[in-house]
Amino acid sequence: MIDVSLESTVGQNVAKFRSQRGMTQAELAEAIGVSVAFVSRVERGQKMMKVATLQAMARALHVSCDALLSSNSPDAYRENILLMLSTQPPEALPKIERLVRFFLEELNQEGSTASLS
Repeated sequence: MIDVSLESTVGQNVAKFRSQRGMTQAELAEAIGVSVAFVSRVERGQKMMKVATLQAMARALHVSCDALLSSNSPDAYRENILLMLSTQPPEALPKIERLVRFFLEELNQEGSTASLS
């Protein structure tokens, strides 16, 4: 098993979520009040940040602090989904619920088909 430092994990997660949001390092830096060099060093795993900066970065990226701190945590995924849903207008929620139900049904069908093989 590879031992990845917390700095590397946070850096990889920041880069991943920043990219998913379509943000540049400069945009993220401006959103949280730090330098572009700071964001770059964080993403390369060369710099750790204060808790307040971590919280600001998570807010700017619309993810949980846990998502930035951990790799592939089911709890982080759940919290991120809840954060994404919390920003949606109430009228969008029924449509989102239908999509989630459809997706879960598809997953369940794939799982039962795989067990029959």
